[in-house]
Amino acid sequence: MNQEQRTNQTQQAIDWPTLIETALNTPGSVGNVYNRFYEYSFLNQMFLRMQGVNEPVATYKRWQTLGRQVLRGSKAHAIIRPIVIEKKNEQGETEDKMLRFKPVNCLFTVSQTDGEPLPPVELPSWDLNQALTTLDIQQKPFDLLSGNIQGYSAGREFAVNPVAADPTRTTFHELGHIVLGHTTTEDAASTDAHQHRGIQEFQAEATAYLTLNELDRLTPDAASHSRGYIQGWLRDERPPDSAIRQVFTATDTILKAGRLALQPTLAD
Repeated sequence: MNQEQRTNQTQQAIDWPTLIETALNTPGSVGNVYNRFYEYSFLNQMFLRMQGVNEPVATYKRWQTLGRQVLRGSKAHAIIRPIVIEKKNEQGETEDKMLRFKPVNCLFTVSQTDGEPLPPVELPSWDLNQALTTLDIQQKPFDLLSGNIQGYSAGREFAVNPVAADPTRTTFHELGHIVLGHTTTEDAASTDAHQHRGIQEFQAEATAYLTLNELDRLTPDAASHSRGYIQGWLRDERPPDSAIRQVFTATDTILKAGRLALQPTLAD
């Protein structure tokens, strides 16, 4: 697919199922590519990936501030931006608001610019304890008798079986449930929640998969198990676009919550 075809593709309706497939198949971390200047959301990182972008990106003005000029004839890549559409009555008063998502072409890659070489990229590491503190989530001891249950969560607490097959993946799975709002009293007790547990399990496992992948902690065995788990719960059904968007938001939230600030050096 050439640049013009990719640009035309981004101007069409957003294909959310393809976007989640791109995310599930993206090898390794991509944060050091798309977060180099502005911290783009995980959703937009994957959207850029769909357009064939695999290098630092920035807006036209940002490249200018970095001493680089966008080459003549370069076509911008798109990111997804939320827009609010207001529905007004005959008196011109707002009756309802709807949230929609729109691709906006506004980013250029470093290869589309000319200027001084860029400094080496530096990204902070990630820490689970900081993430738990930031998200106001607590881990408690596992107190069930069954050794087959890998973990569970309720409210803002979660527990992981001490003999879990993959405690790291289970941890992120339970964090996914909490961040996605599956463990709130209203959500967990509702009839709708029980009817759509498959969607919730897809969301939690997809969040765990994407988070581990981004942190370079996803082993081949864990990836295979996650895919099987997701496929088993979905049963060949297509998850709603809104559910997919929520997965990207949850992944982004968890990643940002655990980012450690770079420690100053003596030279600073």
